[in-house]
Amino acid sequence: MRVKILVFLVFAFVSGVAAQEHTRLIVTFGDAGIVPFDPLTNRYRAGSLSAAAAFADRWRAELGAGNVFLADVPARELPLGDRVYLALADSTLRGRILREAGYVSAAGRDSVLALFGVTPEADSSGDTEWLVVDRYDVDGHVAVRSKRQDFREVRPSGRFGERFAEDEKGVRRFFLEPVAELDTTVTTRDGFFGPSAFAELFHRFQLDVAEGADVSFFAPPAMDAALPAGPLCLGDVLRLFRFDNRLVTVRMTGRQLKEWMEKVFGMRYFRIEGVQSDLVRTRVPYYLHDDVAGVRFRVDLTARYNHRVTIYETERGEKFDPERIYTVVLNSFRARDLEEKGLKPETVAEDYRLALARWLSEHPQLKPRARDNWSAGPERWVKAIAQRERRTIFEGR
Repeated sequence: MRVKILVFLVFAFVSGVAAQEHTRLIVTFGDAGIVPFDPLTNRYRAGSLSAAAAFADRWRAELGAGNVFLADVPARELPLGDRVYLALADSTLRGRILREAGYVSAAGRDSVLALFGVTPEADSSGDTEWLVVDRYDVDGHVAVRSKRQDFREVRPSGRFGERFAEDEKGVRRFFLEPVAELDTTVTTRDGFFGPSAFAELFHRFQLDVAEGADVSFFAPPAMDAALPAGPLCLGDVLRLFRFDNRLVTVRMTGRQLKEWMEKVFGMRYFRIEGVQSDLVRTRVPYYLHDDVAGVRFRVDLTARYNHRVTIYETERGEKFDPERIYTVVLNSFRARDLEEKGLKPETVAEDYRLALARWLSEHPQLKPRARDNWSAGPERWVKAIAQRERRTIFEGR
């Protein structure tokens, strides 16, 4: 392609033809941040829409305002903080910034991409790159050159900093000011040894959003994390959930539910023979250590694998029935195990973290307490081992 461009330019020089035009297209792929900082961490991030505007302005000064195009192709998902802010606080901000930066409208985007020969499916870019396409028209002869522009060294637009200063303050306030009051400190540590207040906080969210669900499965989003008592900000919670998931429900028989709980607690715990035994299987990733709400049960850790769990009743006091259909709520990552068994998840919320942010915003007083719906036994042995392993697993973290 570079050879063709040089040929056209040489042809123009030799022929004395002066009719030549250089236009440039800059493509972002839908994931550029609306502000130059990550609202969940309040840290600077490269490649924001403000940086794209600054890069475009530099080329407009060189090529002319009408010869530089900015297009945003929604090929990727927006960063989490941006999704939450646009959905819950101000849905207009991204559109206003795009217009101020001089992006082509969504209606005109396809024609501009076609002019530069860009096919979004094929002409993607890396996580720290924009796609930059130069189009040379020399006396009717057209050549196009594409390249990737690393945006990590491109600084945001100064005029944007002034124009959207109040909006940026609004984004910061939205994530850094309290939305709720937590009346007790909750920690993931407790959940490795039994029911925990940390798990209960998110069981309540899942069961509230999935109205009619009977059972909730929730695994910790980190090995060792805590939310302290007192004011709770959205940023405090959302930054714990690093992965995109949906909130889903799965309908299964009581028999299938018990089989899956056997698998979960078989992975979580060793078979024990006394207080000297090991308890928690730390080599099993934390995100597979599910807690279960909605049924009352006991896990006998002296029993062999697949014969540990006894389910007595639902937490509503109904006798557990192996033939009854129960609706289970959980995230889509954990539901993949059930899909492999032929069970079909139904989506409750397309974005788990967005739904969580909305729920937290609607619950200003949070009083989670560990459910007393299950235990692992023999309880005396488990209590003694847990005291020891809390020190050995978490000491120094």
